[in-house]
Amino acid sequence: MMWHSEAVRLLQGCREQAANETSALGGRVAELERDVAELTRRLQDDAQKEKQLQRQLGQAKDEGRKLKATLLSCRERESMLSANATALRNALAAIQLEGTEMDTRNIALQAELTQWQGKAAEQELRLGEALQQHQASEAQRGQCEARQSELQRSMRDYRVEIESLQRRLSSRATRRRCPPF
Repeated sequence: MMWHSEAVRLLQGCREQAANETSALGGRVAELERDVAELTRRLQDDAQKEKQLQRQLGQAKDEGRKLKATLLSCRERESMLSANATALRNALAAIQLEGTEMDTRNIALQAELTQWQGKAAEQELRLGEALQQHQASEAQRGQCEARQSELQRSMRDYRVEIESLQRRLSSRATRRRCPPF
């Protein structure tokens, strides 16, 4: 019986140990179940975060493509604007050169105008002198015509007188009838 009592005691000790270990394992299982539940929750959260991150990544890629397209468009526009700016600079330089040439021509034309104005003033003086000479000539002409008329009247008067004298002489000569010499 000793053996039996020893076996019972051992059995009881095993049962206590098994109960203690079962209790400990129960606690550990509960802890592991809590850990599993926590890990499952974390996994679900991480899966949602991953989906969200995948969406954000897709959106970021879409935005990246849009930004690349926009950047390309901006670069093309920049290139076009740069070309336009260069063309405008060239046109401005040409206009400035043309302006300088026009200024030079304007100065030359101004000098020529001044020359012509001087010549015109000189011609105006000469014209004034010529008009005065013309007026003087017209006055002389009038005087000459008046003298010519006077002289023509005088000549007519003289002719009439000469004719009268010739007639008188002729009538005296016919009355005397002298022999010719």
